[in-house]
Amino acid sequence: MDPVFELAHAVSNTSPRSIPTNVLEFTKLTVLDTLGVLIAGRDAPGCPIAVDMVRTWGGTQESSVLRYEERVPVPNAAFANSVMARALDYDTAAKPGLHLSASTVITALAVGEKIGASGMEVLASITIGDDLALRINRTTNGGVTYNGYEPTGVSGVFAVAATAGRLMGLSSEAIRNALGIAFVRSGGSFQSNADGALTARFNQGFTSYHGVLSAELASRGVTGPTNVFSGRFGYYRLFSGGAIDERGLLEGLGREFLGPRYIMFKMWPMGGVILSPVDCLLRKVENSEISPEDVEEITAFIGPYAYGVAGRPFEQGDVPQASAQFNLQYAIANVIVRGRPSLEHYDNKSVLHGGVLKFLRRVHVVEDPSIDTEFRSRLSITLKGGNHLDVECGPPRGHPDNPVSSNDIVDKFIRIVGYSSKPLTVEAAKEVAHLVMGMDSMSDVRELIELLA
Repeated sequence: MDPVFELAHAVSNTSPRSIPTNVLEFTKLTVLDTLGVLIAGRDAPGCPIAVDMVRTWGGTQESSVLRYEERVPVPNAAFANSVMARALDYDTAAKPGLHLSASTVITALAVGEKIGASGMEVLASITIGDDLALRINRTTNGGVTYNGYEPTGVSGVFAVAATAGRLMGLSSEAIRNALGIAFVRSGGSFQSNADGALTARFNQGFTSYHGVLSAELASRGVTGPTNVFSGRFGYYRLFSGGAIDERGLLEGLGREFLGPRYIMFKMWPMGGVILSPVDCLLRKVENSEISPEDVEEITAFIGPYAYGVAGRPFEQGDVPQASAQFNLQYAIANVIVRGRPSLEHYDNKSVLHGGVLKFLRRVHVVEDPSIDTEFRSRLSITLKGGNHLDVECGPPRGHPDNPVSSNDIVDKFIRIVGYSSKPLTVEAAKEVAHLVMGMDSMSDVRELIELLA
């Protein structure tokens, strides 16, 4: 029997009471973090286009387009809100580039608003949806690479279908069909990231839209393929060379929830594949181990996967923000010239800062086949006067192996929600944070939505 049956049963039947308190607390932080990056990303390139599209489409007023005072059908709200949540590339992620929260959190809030779900059920659905996708993710080519496919669109769509289907109260059989339909819609390419195209953020919206649509279709009796994972043309044959790791997929299902083990909070607004060397360099600068004015040249050594996404020489492209988000040369030059990365450093105009662009010629990015993960890198720094410094870099702050505190995530939320043409005040931000951290006792998630819509 295909694993989809056991996965669907767990999605449908896992009780919120079986989710450990520490996991629920972690999920609350993913909710808060996602809302923060969405509010901050409201005006980012492409986001007004997404909102204008769903506004033009119209339809039943079911769910809010957050910070735009619009209500549209659930799939459309999930689409627009997810584009905003991903736009700054400041949202949570998991190796090797799987962005879940910008879809599962957004979807759970959209569906939850429509049906008046409790905060606990929203948290449980996010936790269970994330867990499902993380299981698929870690068993796709050993969780190392998707060979150019974009993980969010490939395995993330299953999480959205599960999150939406559970909140909608679908039976195990209906969720199995939703997962089958989601499989038919799975896909996407990292070429958008490599080329600095807006479709990198729109893919998040596509993932949410198709995941919600999968659950909606299944609720109306549309069937999906039965042999989703083990079939001749199934998931693992298409995306993982035919290798199926059922143990990695199913072990601890419904008892162990993988979010805290794999999901990373980003402390700097850029692609996760370049956070290791950037965070490492920043620590050296802020600890006064390196004086930026003394730096003559920097060479960063990164693995093939990270290099393929973000190792090219910087070109501003059609959308400088999108180009800079996935470019290590720019990120290193920015830290040396302007210090701690901020959202302001990555808006379209600020990317073209003369000092940063001038320093680019001193930054070199080299592909090192011996580096087997994006969360390990090496810096070779030449200082004026001929001194030389070699630095081995590991996981960045916010990675599960280098965790940050809940206070760090709350502080990030309060700090970034002012970066918007429709910001939250500090007082309002603190109120939202208080509500999110108490979601498990919230009777109707619309109490939270009203503060954000």
